[in-house]
Amino acid sequence: MKIIAILDDHPLLLEGVTSFLNNQNGYKVYSFLEEVSLIEFLDCTRVDLVLMDMQLVNTSGLDVCLQVKKLFPMIPVIALSNLADRNLIFQFMQNGGNGYILKDVSNGEFLRCVKLGLNGKEALCDKAKDLYAGAVTSMEDLPHLTRREKEILIMISNGHTSNQIAEKLFLSPVTVETHRRNLLTKFKVKNMVELVQLALKHKLLGL
Repeated sequence: MKIIAILDDHPLLLEGVTSFLNNQNGYKVYSFLEEVSLIEFLDCTRVDLVLMDMQLVNTSGLDVCLQVKKLFPMIPVIALSNLADRNLIFQFMQNGGNGYILKDVSNGEFLRCVKLGLNGKEALCDKAKDLYAGAVTSMEDLPHLTRREKEILIMISNGHTSNQIAEKLFLSPVTVETHRRNLLTKFKVKNMVELVQLALKHKLLGL
């Protein structure tokens, strides 16, 4: 008997998914509306798989995933979400997630992903798989920041001028301006606003 725990703060949907899986052979499902109850349950019960929504009242599924993986690293965690966002899928998978299922999938595709997760394999529904592949490709295409470039870009994102950056980093303003131009060229953007937005979007600043 495989034990599955589901976290979702929508009672109707939670009841539906729980009932559906409990009606399948070989599954015993426990449902939770709050992450605190889920963590307490995982602490005292052997669980084979965790399914969780990405949008929760008090936190995000990404944060809960990180918490579960820190405390129970061997338990597969799969997102069950209506958010078809490639950057969110990328973040979830890069932070320990084992799969991502969109809530509009068919029953058959849903069960296929659950079985993949239970077998320790990557469990992405077809649409999420395409989005994740696109996000990985996008990240691979981005140039890497040097330590100095990252320092300067963080200061730019915080509103510092070239003179202020030069003073703090013990550089000449001319050197800072050169770094700024190189960053624009490197990331193929027209101005610093676009550069900062791109860096924040792809978590290049560690913020």
